Amino acid sequence: MTNDGASNVSDDDRLLGELRRLVSRVDPVPDEVTVYAKAALGWRRIDAELAELLSDSVLEPDSLAITRGDGSLARRLTFRSGDLEIDLEIQETDSGIVLMGQLAPPGRAEIDVQREDRSASVKAEADALGRFRAELAAGGRIRLQIRREPPAPPTETSWIET
Repeated sequence: MTNDGASNVSDDDRLLGELRRLVSRVDPVPDEVTVYAKAALGWRRIDAELAELLSDSVLEPDSLAITRGDGSLARRLTFRSGDLEIDLEIQETDSGIVLMGQLAPPGRAEIDVQREDRSASVKAEADALGRFRAELAAGGRIRLQIRREPPAPPTETSWIET
């Protein structure tokens, strides 16, 4: 009976291998899914807290994006993680993308704007009132990593399409 069990295991393994090959030919995983999965895992750090998206003006049907004084539209997002709230405004300009943010509670922090494609990131500093500004040459998928004074762990937002 032991021999039958061993042969069944190898038959099962063989069958699973054939099914894997068949599925990969007939219905392969899209390259985009693989890229997004690697990006999601690649930049995560065990010691960083993930900030939850609380609101996004793009997703609120009753709310229009904020109209700035110069007539341009701005997208507003709010994230929260533990005791930190991050308000972010994204505005498209002729020269690229401008990110303006406010941390609550206010305080100095280093902000790293990371690109999904891992190209050069942009650094910004939050002042004593928790305000920061960063300029990007072009849009794309980004996320923020906020580093405050210890003992606060780093905080990261989810990916944002700018």
